[in-house]
Amino acid sequence: MALEEAIADIVEKLRGGAFPNEQSVSQGIVLRILSDLHWDVFEPSVVWPEYATASGGRADFALCEPRSKPKVLIEVKQPGKAEGGVRQSLEYAFHTGVPFVVLTDGQTWSFYLPAEPGDYEDRRVFKLDLYEHSAQRSAVVLEGYLHWERVASGKALEDARTEHRSKARRARARQAIPDAWKRLVEQRDELLIELVGDAVESKEGVRPEDGDLVQFLVGLGDRALGQPPVRPPPRVGKKEVTIPAATTQARPSPSIERTSNSRRRGVVTVHGEDFPYENAKEEMMIVLRELAKRDPNFLSRCYHDSNFMGRTRRHISREVEELFPERPDLQREHVEELPGGWWVGTNLNNGQKENLIRAAVEVAGLRVGSDVVRR
Repeated sequence: MALEEAIADIVEKLRGGAFPNEQSVSQGIVLRILSDLHWDVFEPSVVWPEYATASGGRADFALCEPRSKPKVLIEVKQPGKAEGGVRQSLEYAFHTGVPFVVLTDGQTWSFYLPAEPGDYEDRRVFKLDLYEHSAQRSAVVLEGYLHWERVASGKALEDARTEHRSKARRARARQAIPDAWKRLVEQRDELLIELVGDAVESKEGVRPEDGDLVQFLVGLGDRALGQPPVRPPPRVGKKEVTIPAATTQARPSPSIERTSNSRRRGVVTVHGEDFPYENAKEEMMIVLRELAKRDPNFLSRCYHDSNFMGRTRRHISREVEELFPERPDLQREHVEELPGGWWVGTNLNNGQKENLIRAAVEVAGLRVGSDVVRR
């Protein structure tokens, strides 16, 4: 199939860094895929570039059928920056009355129904990662949501709405948890190993070897899958290593609440100015950027502060490589830029993000609850 071959070629080029910006992703990936999905990419009334929305913004592409009548908006971001464009994309669609939105950085393709209830994540029907799926599987997904004939007939939108509201999709996600866990462990996910290692060290005063942690965590996955563990769980200080509740709990704070739901929203006040946010990542980025704007040496002090250092990586640095020295695949997808040429790693759980917020406030010489307030 032409589309499968195109996807395989795109993935190879993505891994080689061939698409460094939004323009290259638009021309080399999006338009190529749309052409293979039978869209007339040379007719601007069908594939409309820089479509002016009712809110005053411009969507990168509008797919129109009939001509000049948008049915799908596509927003393109540079590799690794797709998640930062969710709000803008959905606002464009909502104010323009377009029922379906695609947000892509070339590697990931997220499909949204902007009129559905809930927060941004709740409105996402499916997220396709070309790295994680075969070219054949990726082609099936893209054809289902974006093939010209299916969009024109309304079938793509109808199926997306049915899928979004189906309980079966949540059941499939639950069933996939053990396999996903096992893969994280077998790939020695740095964050996972570090979290459990920190919890054990806090409890016992001794840090287990990474190999022992991997052995134990793989055993958890085996038991969840109904398979006998290959090896018994390791022991530290003659006590069985378990994952205590503290692993997922941050230190209590009167003004920064901890929640098990990663999709939380609220308002953070910095120096008397209110900033709404949709999730913990946005809150962290707001605090870091606002404090950095007011103090040119703030991020340099954070860099040298122990709270911004992990066992094998830094959380803030001028060099992206220092954020994920053992995981180059995360160096583009899970970093955000800060003022002055600094970068912060965002592959953190909510507890870690809140810890960094508190540490940042302390480094700035301020107080949580008065200078920085979250509600």
